Amino acid sequence: MKEIFEQYGSVIIAAVAISALVAIIVMILATDGVVANSFKNLIDSFFNRAASTITG
Repeated sequence: MKEIFEQYGSVIIAAVAISALVAIIVMILATDGVVANSFKNLIDSFFNRAASTITG
């Protein structure tokens, strides 16, 4: 086991770090994630202001 970590330790750490980064990106870009909610609020706000400008 010690020999495996001596030879492949940096590769294992890199794989774990990349996997964690991918998981974070997937969670942020999910349909109900932070970015999706912010974008939806931005679009809703834009159309509400546009509608009030046209009708008012």
